Amino acid sequence: MMCLGKLGRTVAAMSAALVLQIAPLSASAAYPDRPVRIVVPFAPGGTTDVLARMIAMKLTERTGAAFVVENRAGAGGNIGMDVVAKAEPDGYTLGMIITSHAINVSLPPKPPYDVIKDFAMVSVLTLSTNVLVTAPNVPAKDLSELLALAKTGKLHLSYASPGKGTTPHLSGELLQQMSGVPMQHVPYRGAGPAMADVMAGVVPMMFDAVTTAEPQIRAGKVRAIAVTSAKRSPVLQGVPTMQEAGFKGYVVDGWLGMAAPAKVPADRLQWLREQVQDIMKTPEMAQWVEKQGMTVANYSPAQSANFLKEQVSFWSGILAKSKEANQ
Repeated sequence: MMCLGKLGRTVAAMSAALVLQIAPLSASAAYPDRPVRIVVPFAPGGTTDVLARMIAMKLTERTGAAFVVENRAGAGGNIGMDVVAKAEPDGYTLGMIITSHAINVSLPPKPPYDVIKDFAMVSVLTLSTNVLVTAPNVPAKDLSELLALAKTGKLHLSYASPGKGTTPHLSGELLQQMSGVPMQHVPYRGAGPAMADVMAGVVPMMFDAVTTAEPQIRAGKVRAIAVTSAKRSPVLQGVPTMQEAGFKGYVVDGWLGMAAPAKVPADRLQWLREQVQDIMKTPEMAQWVEKQGMTVANYSPAQSANFLKEQVSFWSGILAKSKEANQ
């Protein structure tokens, strides 16, 4: 009886230990069991917002839990991402993260959070490219001719952008740094007014997102010179990359992803990544992404974290050399 009692106590102890070990897994397995908010740090209607809503709808359909988009616009995305950074790291607050997240840290005012340490990347979801276009009255058919006109004084090279610190602005800044050709930045309040003045010949060129520039290129209202991605854009197959145009190492990708607060449980992060990855692979999503002039990335959390660090370093390097940014 003593042996049986001892055995019983041992089994009971082992069972208790097993329950303690299983309990966190069971709680995690129940995730999500209440609404999850996806913070979009921009106003409704843009590409980031639309993608977030499509993913939220698919996640809701898959899990039965409510995934709700919450727009928290302002300060170039800093307000919304601050909400994410300061949320409980339980997987019930997520945020849509884009290229500006890696840029804002190098621009005043500084974000009220650490752009790397305060976030756990779920995945980089898409990559996109800009295209350099010129006004129809600019007598240059390629990048070498364009820069030659500037070097000989036949063309005062200025470029429009949707605003200071945007990827179109910094695409021009990088070209200026790599070419050594002085260029004047002309910031506008949005891509639409900037493109209008390029089409009218008021400003000779600009970098713009492929998806918004493509209709004007097809209509002959602007001339496409080169795209900023490492590979040619599927939307503009006949347009060379900046590297093909003579600038080795010139690669500027726009990107869009999803992040959570730092210290979110690793299993929840991986679960989210797997769910979102499956959603991004569906024909419906792939078709939508292609129509936006983007490509699906679907990086793992580890790949995404490394990518974010590289992006912060890349943009800070460009801005550190920028006279305009340091004025």
